[in-house]
Amino acid sequence: MKRERRVRPGDAAIDVPADSGSRGPTHRAADAAAGVPLGYGPERQELPIAATPVLDADGAFARGWLLGKTLAPVPVGEELGAALARRITAGCRAMGAAHILHVDLTGRGGTSTGSVSLAVGEEWTGIRPPSLLVTPDLRGAVLFPEAGHALVAGPVSFMTAAVGEGVDAARALFGRYAETVSVSRPGLSAVAAAHPPRNRAWSRPEEVAPDSAAARLLALLAAFTQGPCTAPEFARGWWENHRISQANGERIREPLADLFDQVFLTLEDYAVEPDLAEPGDLDDAGLREAVTRAWNSRRG
Repeated sequence: MKRERRVRPGDAAIDVPADSGSRGPTHRAADAAAGVPLGYGPERQELPIAATPVLDADGAFARGWLLGKTLAPVPVGEELGAALARRITAGCRAMGAAHILHVDLTGRGGTSTGSVSLAVGEEWTGIRPPSLLVTPDLRGAVLFPEAGHALVAGPVSFMTAAVGEGVDAARALFGRYAETVSVSRPGLSAVAAAHPPRNRAWSRPEEVAPDSAAARLLALLAAFTQGPCTAPEFARGWWENHRISQANGERIREPLADLFDQVFLTLEDYAVEPDLAEPGDLDDAGLREAVTRAWNSRRG
């Protein structure tokens, strides 16, 4: 069944198939909540982007849509390149999305060319600004407003995969990029200024914000090396808080970064489940010894 939407002149539109047969109930419910026509069948219809929560009337990410999400600017050329495509693919896969919608935004103030559904993992060519790429459930998105930069935004799962270096690290890198190309692309300085790193980089334990995931990593190190925390508890806690730290864009510099990297690499040789351990892997005692050695050497 089709849902009818009135398309106003100048509205960019998401071209969404009307057949809902290939969508699961969870996705269909999310689509319905967002006002998106259902399905991936051959029949298509247009939905004005103004009717979705993603963009506001000016073509920027809507304030309400950004609630509970993070955002990072990234460099891009005249059209979507391989680096940005890899980010989008990683974010989609992390959210279980097999397709992403490409919305051509050139219709704002003119005639919209609609949108197409792109299969994740395929080569995408010819995508130029202004464009929006958004997951079918409208939770993760990449806004490509003009040549020179794109804005990646979404929930933790999407951003952890799409911006693996961390949101703050990406913002800091973009700031340096904007300085480098300031003569040829002066407008990027304003983009960088609008999205500065939220946290300064921490290089020593005493500098770390007490409510951060990095602080919880330090607390885990102390508890594990001093005895109360078991090896499986430490491993699970480390992976979880390391993921949160990256998703929150926390930036760690040497020498603290060296300690965290050493622990990360040590955990690569440890299996929480003994049945999954491989020859040469550390056991619980071996993990505690290796982590304690790294902890003491870096503190000293």
